[in-house]
Amino acid sequence: MRATHTLLAGALVLAACGEPASEPADAPTRVASTEGQTGAGPSATPMTLSETLVADVCRAGVGAVFGQPGSEVAVLNRAGGVITVGWRAPVDGGQLTAECRVEGDRVLWRPLDRPVAEENRWMDQPGDPVVTYSLEGSAVMVSQSLPDGTTTTTAEGVTTEEEAR
Repeated sequence: MRATHTLLAGALVLAACGEPASEPADAPTRVASTEGQTGAGPSATPMTLSETLVADVCRAGVGAVFGQPGSEVAVLNRAGGVITVGWRAPVDGGQLTAECRVEGDRVLWRPLDRPVAEENRWMDQPGDPVVTYSLEGSAVMVSQSLPDGTTTTTAEGVTTEEEAR
């Protein structure tokens, strides 16, 4: 009984914490380090990602969302922490594009090709898939959690000169 009360009190305290303030889009990208990761999760020591690694994370993350290998997703532009990526459309061979940014361990993206302008929005609303990443050795691991509870994980390799600083 006492353990139940303790768990309930802990849950209420955590629920009351709210969400942390988000950083401006031009702030350096930070992510929890995966060095020394245990079953308890990544360490809390933040690190700054190089621009090249942010682009690799975006290629891998957007590729996972659209079922494309990261090697098929090209970086088209980099501006103020926002990476524009493109890939060959599987149906007609045209090009599809999206913008991406990394906030903490989240990969946020928005399509740029939807026919209805309101659909070209950042995918950060309740009910949108949640895309996260982690660095494991020379791989970017991307997890996508869908609103129905389904989670998929993919891995994309990166070269050693593209590691975090």
